[in-house]
Amino acid sequence: MSGTTGAQARDHNQRIILQSIRAAGSLSRPEVVAITGLTGPTVAYICRRLVRDDLLVERDPPVPARGRPGRLLSINPAGALALGADMEGDRLTLTLMNLGRRIVDRLTQLIPRKAPAAWANAILTGIKDLCGPADAGGMVPMGLGLAYASEPGQALAAEVVHRLAAQLPYPVHTETMTVAAAAGDLHFGPGLREPSFFQILIGRELSGGLVLQGRPFTGAGGHGNDINLLIPHGGPPGAAGMGPQGMGSIVSLPGLHRHMAAQGLPIDSLDGLSTLSEQGNALAADWVDTCARLLEGPIVTITCLVNPPAIHLGGRLPGPLLDQLARVLNRRLDGMTGLPGHVRIVVAPDAMTVGAATLPFLHRLLPKHDVLHKTAAQRTQRGIQRGAPASGQA
Repeated sequence: MSGTTGAQARDHNQRIILQSIRAAGSLSRPEVVAITGLTGPTVAYICRRLVRDDLLVERDPPVPARGRPGRLLSINPAGALALGADMEGDRLTLTLMNLGRRIVDRLTQLIPRKAPAAWANAILTGIKDLCGPADAGGMVPMGLGLAYASEPGQALAAEVVHRLAAQLPYPVHTETMTVAAAAGDLHFGPGLREPSFFQILIGRELSGGLVLQGRPFTGAGGHGNDINLLIPHGGPPGAAGMGPQGMGSIVSLPGLHRHMAAQGLPIDSLDGLSTLSEQGNALAADWVDTCARLLEGPIVTITCLVNPPAIHLGGRLPGPLLDQLARVLNRRLDGMTGLPGHVRIVVAPDAMTVGAATLPFLHRLLPKHDVLHKTAAQRTQRGIQRGAPASGQA
């Protein structure tokens, strides 16, 4: 590894070992050697240190092998914590997540959009609520990830990060909402096993992006996520009723709220969408059908141009609505002929929230983009199948 120090090499090796074990669910040391290509002594030394640091746990195999059975290594979910703050519109969601993807706790608050001091103060207060006072033995995360949407925007997010960095004892990492959500899917979602996909996020706005071999592709100037501007199936006539935001004026949370209000059933919160009446569920189903019709054309276009293994559907919609939209889209797409391969819609819930909390793990423990692709390919070639779920799928 020309041009690297011994410390850099050890850090790289530790990341690929953790990634291999996370992706497989559990591995013995010889299996880690086979997957990573590292030497036995190197794997033994790094795994011993990771067990000592509580990032890995050891256990005996469920069925002893012939001879001396090798002990299995798996991720210790409680071995590390990270904070995620995602900023979208006037909504702040602050999350405490462990290394096993479990949301330990979260809170949500509405903040004035153009007030960086209010955003920073709300995050600092929320951290104390989630972690407890640092001087009283509270939980210590390894960092804070901050993900921002086009509103409130990059400039305000940078000001918030500047204010937080002066008061927090750990680093603050920032990224756009789409890139952070892609990182969450790659490391704690379906992308852990299949690191190439196209992502569609439905929140206050409609966004998405392409991830190729573990690397988010944001396009020139970082504007490769404006899928709401794509023309729906049927050309311009199919766009009737859409506002200047394109499909995002309908395929978004505000679009759903407007649809419900127009039928005499206003909903003003996400909680309200989770407890709909029979009439509300019927109205939501109508909106889902409209969204599927609008998204069908762009998905066909994406499939013909890129042919990703899967389309990941995520965002802030309640899980049942995401599942319903995925079923309708899969049903519509299954009836099409002439597409280059099967189009598979996969639900990736909580992508925005998990993505923000993934950023500290990404900087401290998780591998770089190229390693994601290599470890996925190595697992396929070697055919290691244990049946245990990956830690990111717990």
